[in-house]
Amino acid sequence: MITGKTSSGFAFKIKEEQLDNMELVDAIAEAEENPVAASRVLKLLLGDQRKELYDTLRTTDGRVPVEATADAIKEIFAAGGKQAKNS
Repeated sequence: MITGKTSSGFAFKIKEEQLDNMELVDAIAEAEENPVAASRVLKLLLGDQRKELYDTLRTTDGRVPVEATADAIKEIFAAGGKQAKNS
């Protein structure tokens, strides 16, 4: 289990087997060319936790900023890499 907390305060838990998913790899590759695909990456990576992340990042006017979401994705993947190195 990969766990962590982003700088925005979002606490996440990801089963390691969720990372062993070719559809996730495809979505990540697509997101490099098309930032809109980041939504699919989050769904495959976080499942139902995606809404919690959005709620954590939501601004007072109800928006979920794209840049803040991209930063959170980077933090989540960085946490996963650190935990894998420490195993």
